[in-house]
Amino acid sequence: MSKITRRNALALGFSTCVQVTTGRPSRAAAPDRIPDLDRMGNSYLSEGKTDASLSLQSVGSIKALMVFVDFADAPGAFGSTEGVADHLTGNGKAESWFRDQSHGRLSLEIYRISGWRRMPKPSTSYTGSDKHFTFQQQKAYITDAAALFPELDFRTHPLLFVVGAKTDAIAVSPTFIAPPANAPVTLTGPIRWGVTFGKDSYTNNHINLCHEVCHTLGLPDLYNFAPFGFTTGAWDIMCDIFRGTSLIGWHRHKLGWLADERKVYLARGQLEAVLTPLPGRTRISMIVAPADGTLNPSQVYALELAQPIQGRDGTTTGDGVLVYSVDASVPTGKSPVRIVPAKTTTSPIYGELFEAPFSSGSTLDDPTLPFSLSIKAKCTDGYVVALKMR
Repeated sequence: MSKITRRNALALGFSTCVQVTTGRPSRAAAPDRIPDLDRMGNSYLSEGKTDASLSLQSVGSIKALMVFVDFADAPGAFGSTEGVADHLTGNGKAESWFRDQSHGRLSLEIYRISGWRRMPKPSTSYTGSDKHFTFQQQKAYITDAAALFPELDFRTHPLLFVVGAKTDAIAVSPTFIAPPANAPVTLTGPIRWGVTFGKDSYTNNHINLCHEVCHTLGLPDLYNFAPFGFTTGAWDIMCDIFRGTSLIGWHRHKLGWLADERKVYLARGQLEAVLTPLPGRTRISMIVAPADGTLNPSQVYALELAQPIQGRDGTTTGDGVLVYSVDASVPTGKSPVRIVPAKTTTSPIYGELFEAPFSSGSTLDDPTLPFSLSIKAKCTDGYVVALKMR
């Protein structure tokens, strides 16, 4: 008989910083009213307002079910599936990651049904020659998997993780997002959201799961599909899952995780303030400036403190002020977020743009940008920055 187990989300502590602000910035919107970006027809996984009809709620609690399937041509590894689940979740790190990144506003609860169950077809029948799913192939795969678990209730657990036995036939671990009319149907309702874990998940760490779940919340891929490249570096896990550890401030804002008092929208005028770390609880941690209009922009620029990057050798890096643009009109997989780098260096350990943040004493006065920036000093828990709109 299958056993359902649960891994609760773990809360992490927060750091604080004393805030110093000078000047009186003129804003076209209040600090807690950064305008929704104009998606300009780009509705699927955009950097604009999340489409609630296609995405899971990003505030509150998400209950997920994790099931394990194998195949006649790829039997599951001998022994318990708990070890596989522990690897995919990082022994609870994935759950605590969402608690941390959301500042306690979202909890992910993963319930496991232990033991392998045999799929009705061989693994090679579910994907094409490229060993990747099309939407219809992934839908058929999820439909067959769900049928093996009649005890599942998608009314209370809307997110399904299907873990396949390790096989070359299913190479990667994509997210599944389906509109109601095209979702797999079960006795307890449609399956709208899921992740199908393939061979790569056996070597990737828990950030793989976090990345895919973030798609179900409405976040796009930041890396470039073709030509392939980690164009945002490891500064956000929606780009580089191998070195990234966190989400940029814009994504925390987009998901409703960054408190109003933690962000400023500067449409005109100037501002001098201390930028404090995103993991903190209080004070300004992100400044946003419009690029193409103040009340209804499609593109903005954001400033925040760089968060750690995990190198391939286990070491970390990341310090200074990170500057980037966000464009809601750019589709997922075509670099909707672009770093404005202090340096463009690349490292096999830390990836692309690992030296992008600006350090104390730096200035940024590119006439193509809607602002000029001066990094005046580093203090105990942040950086003093001066931003002036053109």
